[in-house]
Formats: sequence, structure tokens, C-alpha cells
Amino acid sequence: MRPLKYALSGAAVGLAVAFALPAPADQNTAKVPVIGARTYVGGSATVTVTGSFQLKADIPINQQASLSDGEMTWLQYGASGSEAGDVLVTVSLDEIGVTVGRGKKTATAGAVDCTGKTDVTASLITGHYTCPGVTSHDPREMGLGKVNIEVRFTAMS
Repeated sequence: MRPLKYALSGAAVGLAVAFALPAPADQNTAKVPVIGARTYVGGSATVTVTGSFQLKADIPINQQASLSDGEMTWLQYGASGSEAGDVLVTVSLDEIGVTVGRGKKTATAGAVDCTGKTDVTASLITGHYTCPGVTSHDPREMGLGKVNIEVRFTAMS
């Protein structure tokens, strides 16, 4: 049996170190807002995606698929998988996510990938995020690519 230090490859050690290190202090990441429990009655998202797939659209909020439970928020614009395009903004207690799609093509960005902010009042959420160089996926072509995402959204409760 070989000692553990020889069993770990250089790549595995590098990966373990990368996950153990904190993010750089000067990294410009999106701030996470506090959103109380609520449902949504209106709103829209304006999204522009450039790169390995394109999308430029104004998409109404999907009221049935959007909600906040006080710990997690899902703001769904359009129908997931729609060829016309869709956007999902998620906000947890410590993370923001932006997922865009056009048919089977998708890209998901987290707070470390984006700059921007969300403003929250008792009856309105507004936000704007810019996410450059996000990995995208197209399962029909079995390929990965890169996209730039810009999204502005509103959600009225």
C-alpha cells in the first residue's frame, strides 16, 4: 500500500487547495439582499446574452413559478426551456444565481461571476446584474461555450 502523499495526484492537491482558499478580498461580487416571504403579481426581465448563444428579450414574470419563502427566492421570467428565452433569478440567504436559457441552451452564473445589486422594498424588487464570461451549455451539440449576461428585472408583490 502506497503512502497517502503519493496517492494524491498534483491535480487533486491543487483542487483541494483551491476549494480551501477564501475568495480574494478585492473581488467585486454581487451583494445578497434579504427578501421576506411573498408572492408576485407582476414584473419583467430585460435580458441580453451574447457569445455562444444570443438572446435579447423582455420577458414577463411567471407568477405561478415565482415566490419567496423568507429564506429562498425564485423569480422565474418566462417558461423554463422556452425557445423565446427565460431567466431565473435565485436569492438564498448567502448566494445569488442567474440562469438564462433559450431552448436547450443554458448558462448559470453565481454571485462570484456577476456584479450588480438587488433593491428590495415591501412591494417591489428591482435588480441589475452583469455576468461576463459565464460557461454555457448546449446539450444538442454536446458543447460548452462562453456567454456574457446582462439582466435587469422587476418583481411586484
